[in-house]
Amino acid sequence: MDTSAFPDWRRIGHRIGKRLKDVLDPQPTNPGPSPEECKAQRIRDSFKGLVYFDNFAEVEAWSESDIDPIQQANQPLLFRHSSQVHDDIGSKTKLTLCHDYKGGYHDYESVRPDPLSTELYSCKYLQFVDTFIYFSHKLVCVPPPSWSNVLHRNGSKVLGTFLIEPQTDDVERLMLKRNGKYLLATRLAEMATGYGFDGWLLNVEKDAPEDYPRWSQELTAFILELRGNLGEDKAVIWYDALTVEGDVYYQNGLTPSNRLYAMAADGIFTNYKWTDKHLASTKASATAAGMSTSKIFFGIDVWAQNTNMPGPPRVTYPAEGGGGTNTGLAMSTLSTCGFGSAVFAPAWTYEHFSTSDNSHGLSRKEPSIAEQVNQSRPHHTYFYKRNPIVQYAHEYPAGSETFFETSFTQAFQPQNTIKPKEIQTVGCLPCLGSQDPLPNLLPLSARDWAEDHKGPITRVLYAELGMGSYPSLTVFTKLAGCYEEAEEKGTPVCLRLFKLNMPADGSLEAKIELEVKDTSAGTNCGIYLTYMDTSSQSLTDERNRIPLGKYYGNAAIRIPIHHSAGRLVELGVFSDGDPGVSAPLSLMELSRIVIKPRGLLRKDFKIWNIRVALPTGGATARDYSPPSMATRLAQQLHLHQFLHSTASA
Repeated sequence: MDTSAFPDWRRIGHRIGKRLKDVLDPQPTNPGPSPEECKAQRIRDSFKGLVYFDNFAEVEAWSESDIDPIQQANQPLLFRHSSQVHDDIGSKTKLTLCHDYKGGYHDYESVRPDPLSTELYSCKYLQFVDTFIYFSHKLVCVPPPSWSNVLHRNGSKVLGTFLIEPQTDDVERLMLKRNGKYLLATRLAEMATGYGFDGWLLNVEKDAPEDYPRWSQELTAFILELRGNLGEDKAVIWYDALTVEGDVYYQNGLTPSNRLYAMAADGIFTNYKWTDKHLASTKASATAAGMSTSKIFFGIDVWAQNTNMPGPPRVTYPAEGGGGTNTGLAMSTLSTCGFGSAVFAPAWTYEHFSTSDNSHGLSRKEPSIAEQVNQSRPHHTYFYKRNPIVQYAHEYPAGSETFFETSFTQAFQPQNTIKPKEIQTVGCLPCLGSQDPLPNLLPLSARDWAEDHKGPITRVLYAELGMGSYPSLTVFTKLAGCYEEAEEKGTPVCLRLFKLNMPADGSLEAKIELEVKDTSAGTNCGIYLTYMDTSSQSLTDERNRIPLGKYYGNAAIRIPIHHSAGRLVELGVFSDGDPGVSAPLSLMELSRIVIKPRGLLRKDFKIWNIRVALPTGGATARDYSPPSMATRLAQQLHLHQFLHSTASA
């Protein structure tokens, strides 16, 4: 029987319910700041490099001449391999992160941040991130250049957000045309190019105007035009809210009600309340439309594990206990189905847990339980450890085909106060945009992991970032008990730092700057390289080891990248011998690793004659005093004793 002629009673009931709710339970209006106050704040934020727009008039009035250099990302997107790393076993899901951290546009994300007492949210392990969406409750959210720079340095794309909410006025202006072109499609494309990011998430959470019968056709044309304006190297992602029928009705998958918009864009970010049935119907819908499942990203609401929040319950997959520490369970399911994962609010750990130490990764110790969580269903940390996000996310090789560099700079550097015979850390200085590619050390970075477990005495290696007053990676060895699954907590003999995918034909060389510590206790250490045979896609039998026995103190080691196998796929450290003590023994401190074409010269540059001037546009000396700006600039320059530029082939 043809049911297409029958009315969709579920949708009709949904519409009636929404209208009844508006009448019977009107939401209290929150006047918030006045338009004048919002404009003044937007101007102040723009002088920090933070750009956003609150209404259509501001977007329409914008032009490329309004861009200030401090608002632009200057790091091009690293072209990394699309393939998975060599040791990924089984299917993986491509990971999109959607920011939404405490409203967004924080001082620490700006180009001149103030020191902090503790670290805030940053994403350390970008080798697992395909795309990062900067989200805030503004009409137009331009990613801060600090985020764009760090993401591009690691090869991750970064998108801004165009958001229409129920309270947004003048939504008809979305379809405003000038010279036959959609004005906003032109403006959004110019912003992405001018500010240096990679596209947009389009999220329309308001019903179409009732007096606009061709809204869905116009909106589809708008998406296609925006996508064409951006070009092939940028992307448009559609959020699963507004349907082609003109109402906000979350589909939790791909259906005829949102498929037109999804196919006009480069993909779709679904709502969070999906089930196994939604996965099956989405796959069928995508197959029928000829749409790849890799363009469908199922939403996962990390906050859904908090049960005592105001408003309707937040639900995500799995329905019982999903989100939070069980986010990896949803990704496990998506990885087997060929869909992408879109994790909403990954900074939950920083907002929810009581200490920043708990927020770094729940694998260190049992986290404290905040009051928001239902005590009858606490976080299942044991299961979280065995279903981490990184176990199911597609991991990209670090670096590009011919270039890799890290100085182990983190997003927050310790700020030290020097006292007699003592250096005391009193806080940290944000430098989000300077973060280098970092090794995935969790849970290897917890120095005290061995005390929590019993087992056979085993020698292990582990590493810690930022142990000194400057960026570095310190490698330790010790005797300890461990689980049978030794790879969870440490690794005897070898500790992998980076997974790579680079030619080993002799055209590249590695330079490693480090300090070799005292190894007189009977322990030898060194650097190892692992190669893959490209003909058989198998690893070589032995790691190429470069012992450091002849070195002591500071050293710069050059290693030619050459092996008959064909590809360099790992770089790490090793240790052999018996330290003879159970206490941690420091073996080496790595300060810089560079892999580049042989003979490529490094050029050093200097900056001099720095001039500080007040910006125009309404700022006052009270907002930006020259001494304060000069002080912050000096702090930024102090993080890097010199600036360098290295070209890559």
